[in-house]
Parts: sequence; structure tokens; C-alpha cells
Amino acid sequence: MDIHRILCAVWDGTNKFSYSFDIKSQVFTERPDNFWKLSCVAIEKQTALWKQQNSMENLRFPGLCRNENSVLLMPVDGITYLVGIKDCNLFCKKLSYREEPFYEVKALWRSAFGVESLTAINHTVYHSCPDHTVKSWVLTNTGLVHDRTYDPDPKCDLMIASMIGTSDSTRCMSSCPEQARFAIGVYDGTIYVYDSRSSSNKPISQYQPERSSVTNLAMNAEYILSASCGGRVSIWDQRAGRIMKSITIPGSIGFPIPVKAYPTYIDMRRDLVCVGDNEGKLHMLEPKNDFELVKSYSTEHTDEITGVRLTHGCLITSSLDGTVRISSPTDPPKLIATLEDEYSGKYIYSMDYLNDTLAIAGKSIVVWRPRNRRV
Repeated sequence: MDIHRILCAVWDGTNKFSYSFDIKSQVFTERPDNFWKLSCVAIEKQTALWKQQNSMENLRFPGLCRNENSVLLMPVDGITYLVGIKDCNLFCKKLSYREEPFYEVKALWRSAFGVESLTAINHTVYHSCPDHTVKSWVLTNTGLVHDRTYDPDPKCDLMIASMIGTSDSTRCMSSCPEQARFAIGVYDGTIYVYDSRSSSNKPISQYQPERSSVTNLAMNAEYILSASCGGRVSIWDQRAGRIMKSITIPGSIGFPIPVKAYPTYIDMRRDLVCVGDNEGKLHMLEPKNDFELVKSYSTEHTDEITGVRLTHGCLITSSLDGTVRISSPTDPPKLIATLEDEYSGKYIYSMDYLNDTLAIAGKSIVVWRPRNRRV
């Protein structure tokens, strides 16, 4: 890749870096020359990693996913663990470079249908089940150990949801390890927030930004961002306890009128929020500028975006079109590589990325990771 073009893309000509990068350290903003160099090195590394096919290896786990389920990568003591859903069970596997067993646990006791979601706080996995409970599981060297069951929200009766055709609606989750909190969004637009440190299994707060189904959540210590079928992204200020702002995604004409475009995935970083939509587009929000919508991009995905990850070196998107696209984190993003796998089927429902390891869930779970690392 032409380094000059990279530098032009990340340098906005006013002695500041463009919002296209996730700046995690204040040192970088105080020393832009150093950040410049590190950013270019990160892009070069990711470009070499994904463009050279022999630098990556595939791990395929056929038959692990039958429905629209989640996949999660967790770091534990320097080792990456894969956590996912197999039929009605949770499973985990250590992704070391030697043979490791699968560990499975029975996750559901009341119902085996509906969409499930996963999130994590430290070594604990939180599983949003179709029976409208949230179960927590501690990840150990010998698998997942059940910890707690959080009370279902009283408004989400499973039989009523089934009768009105919403039992398979999104029940999405997000978490904030710094606060030890997690949130769940449900079909009627309500968002419930739990504190994992509390002795109570009930939510500590709840709010309803709108009445259309929640499609995705992202949270940090200050804000909870929710995407909805109504075509909007709502920003909840946790400290003030109120909706700070609602943003309509371009192309959306709003709920309850059938929408043309609506947000399907949110990836929130300190300096940038990336929102994917059902038309395969990306929309960039700037938190330091009152979450203003500053850019929209076409990704060349032909269907709904199901995952977004923005890092120093790359921008990763997955889609129901069955592809994962690796792009540069520049303005505009430049395609580095497109990944497909015959075992994952036509659709990719979920994606996660951690330390150069990429996992997707379709009809099977597929993992890409660098070769020749011994852990």
C-alpha cells in the first residue's frame, strides 16, 4: 500500500489526526508524530496479515450454529477463548496452538427457540436466553460454571411474544467492564441495565427510547447507545439518567412507517462510533462533537451489516451477504481483503475480533488467526 496515501488519509492537514482512528492513549494525542508512526505501522501490519493468505490459518467448527446466534472471543491470562452457542448449549474452547477440548454446558431449561446474545465482563459470560432470563457463567480452565440467573423482565412474557410474532426478535446485549454493568435490549424497545456486583438479580434501571425493537447495543461508563428498527440510534446518558440525543440514520423515514434503512450494529470507541445498517452502509458518529453524524460510507456489502470492529490497523465488517471485509481505518476506508468461507453458509450472523483473531458464526463457526504463533 502507498504510504503517502495512507498518511494523507489519516492526516487532515490541520495538525490533527482525522477521526478515523481509535485513539486509546492520551500520549498519542499529545505526541502526534509518534501516533502518526504507530498508526502507519499498524495499518502496514494488518495489510500484510490479511493480504497474504498463507499468513492466516482457518479453524472450522461445522454444525455448531443452527440459528442466529452469537460468537465471543475472550482474553484470559494471555490466552484467547472462543465462546459460542451449540443448539441449546453454551460451549467454550481455548484457542491455543495445540489440541484443546470443547467444553459444553446446558444453557436453557425452558425454551430452545429465539435469538440469543452473549457479552462478557472479565472472566464471566452473560447469556441472554430465549426464556427471557440472563444467565451468567464463569469461564474456568475446565469450562463454564453457572453463576447466577438474572430475573426476566416482567413485560416480556414468552407466550405473548410468541403470539404476536416477536419471539425471534433481537434480544441484544452489551457490557461495561469498568462499571461491572451489562444491558439488554428487547423487542418492545425497552433497555434494562444490571449491576453484576449487586446482590439483587433485578435490573438497577430501565428506559424505553422508542417502541420499536432494539437491534443492537453498545455501552461505556458514560453512555449506552441503542439501535432500533425505527431507524434511529439513541444515546442514553447514564449519569444524567436521560436520553441525550436520537439520531436518524440516513435513508430512514422513521417508525411506525416501514423504514428503508435502520441501524443494525454499533461499535463504540472513545473518539468514534461506527454504525452499520441493513443496507450495508457505515455511519460515523463523533462523541466529542455531541455524537454528530460526520460521515457515511458504502462498504460494498450487499446485505445487512452484522458486526463492526474498528482498530488502529483495520476496520472489519461482517454481513448477512456471507462476507467479511477488512479495510483500512482511513477516510475513506480502503479495502484490504474480503473473506468468505463455504462452511459458514450464505449468512454471517455474528462476528468478533481480538488480538488478530477473527471469529464468525453462520451455519458453522469459523476462526481466522495468524500462523506460527505458539501459545
